[in-house]
Amino acid sequence: MSSKGVTVLVQVSEKPLPDALVRELAAIGISVAPAENRRRTAAGACGFLVAGESDAARLSAGLAEWDRPGLLLVYGDRVVGTAAEALAAQYPGWEVVRLYRFAGGDRALVGGDPNSPWTRILCRQLAEHDVIAMVCGMREAEEVIRQLPRYLAWKERFYLRLGESCDRRGVRLQTVARALGMDSRVGQGWLDPQRNDRAALRRWLVRQCRFVMSKTNVRRVALWGPTSLWQQMPPGWLADKEVRLYIPRDEQIPNGESTAGERCATWQSALAEADLLVVASPDPDLMELPLSDLIRQMRQPIVVDACACFPLPEAEALPMIYRTIGEKTNVWEWSGL
Repeated sequence: MSSKGVTVLVQVSEKPLPDALVRELAAIGISVAPAENRRRTAAGACGFLVAGESDAARLSAGLAEWDRPGLLLVYGDRVVGTAAEALAAQYPGWEVVRLYRFAGGDRALVGGDPNSPWTRILCRQLAEHDVIAMVCGMREAEEVIRQLPRYLAWKERFYLRLGESCDRRGVRLQTVARALGMDSRVGQGWLDPQRNDRAALRRWLVRQCRFVMSKTNVRRVALWGPTSLWQQMPPGWLADKEVRLYIPRDEQIPNGESTAGERCATWQSALAEADLLVVASPDPDLMELPLSDLIRQMRQPIVVDACACFPLPEAEALPMIYRTIGEKTNVWEWSGL
């Protein structure tokens, strides 16, 4: 076992790892060797990376080609349940460590024996890359990873319901939410626009887009966000509309043709002569653009924004229709409706 660090792991899956996962691991000093190179890289690797739903079941074939035990790093939230605990019981000669990095990347949860060699090495390596690590038992780590998305989904449902209440009462969600965050028991971190509860988000988008299309003549729609979300939208929600799709640069682009609409290489081509822009991703590039530059590309400046990407005073100062969650602004009464 090398005491220098966890520098090279062999992936279990035969499929290429997502680019985002490769970057996450590289940021903490870990490179990943493809599964087909496991024999050649065994001398330089310290173990295997278990990062997919089916990796645990495929692991035995890879371990059979190694003549020494090492590290089994169970990484991320795609490996659910008690997979790490089961691997530790199945391969007692190997050290199994559960690693999860929280949103933001500067904090991590390490599940394992705090006195075991690879756990100590991994914690030291995280510290060298400015990542604060909390070490706990493997079962506790698994429970945290299992419960975190449930809590976030509950938080998001509350946020959407709060937005509906603000709509009914004619008050602004962002103001109410920030005021709630002044209580130390709540904080401001819960306002993060990233959304995991896509079912609630899809319902909101469909409801708002149907309202717009019932009031004005919409022929061309531009969608800004991940293909995976648009493909989950209910059938016919944009029936008889010409749909163009722009995928943010940090989103993974699936193989094959998109069923959500015509994929555009630039946001300018996606918005050209569009009647309606639907935003479902808090893309930094989008948030840095002046709203006036966006609507200049459109035939009708109508924006349904699920992520509150633009300041409301900016939207209200422009001749456009702008709708975001919990903000029933007076721009709905613009002459276009």
